[in-house]
Amino acid sequence: MPVEPARLELAPHSEIASGIRDALPFVFSLLLTFTLIGMLGRRHGLDLPAMVVFSGTVMASPLQLTLLETPAHLLNAFGVLVSALSINLRFLIFTLSLKSSLKGAKAAFIPALAVMANAAFTLMSIRKEQQPISRLYANTVCFTLYAAAVLGTMAGYCFASLAGSALMDDVSVVIAIFISASLGKMARERHSFHAQWIAGLTTAASLLWLGQISLMLVLAVTMVASYAYDRT
Repeated sequence: MPVEPARLELAPHSEIASGIRDALPFVFSLLLTFTLIGMLGRRHGLDLPAMVVFSGTVMASPLQLTLLETPAHLLNAFGVLVSALSINLRFLIFTLSLKSSLKGAKAAFIPALAVMANAAFTLMSIRKEQQPISRLYANTVCFTLYAAAVLGTMAGYCFASLAGSALMDDVSVVIAIFISASLGKMARERHSFHAQWIAGLTTAASLLWLGQISLMLVLAVTMVASYAYDRT
């Protein structure tokens, strides 16, 4: 009987540790992806607070990249608002699908679900197949990934302000960063972190040895290494 209180006392720490461990492979991807978004925002003349709000409210890198690369004369406030609301409707669907698996009062999950990203939904969907989703686990996963997106945006914006204009004008740089962040997901989930590092190191090596980023080299090395690693 004395063991039971100790077990209950350690449970919160276990939930937090489990959430951090599950979120870590996605943190690297989000940092790189939103670094790209911060860089593009700076290049298009947006200020840092605007970019933080942009990433913090939309949390959809494909839409953000599309909006940032769309000529200004083709954009209007209504179109941006409709696009943002439409793509964020997915979070309502995500929440409804998780509702029956949330452990405890549903209102306690509102802060976490309000900042839930695609990766957070994926992790919680896997979790609910094994056990109910606790508030601590949901908070850890959702806020860790949300922080990675916001910090990535800020880091990219600051990097762009320090980098030379020649670097920022090289479109291959930002495309390679996006590839580095996303291509690793072609491997099985437990290997995605390794594949992302392979892509990132290949990008750095290409820039160091060739003086520029070769997209074909990044693609080829990452795909071959991911496939080989996945088969071992």
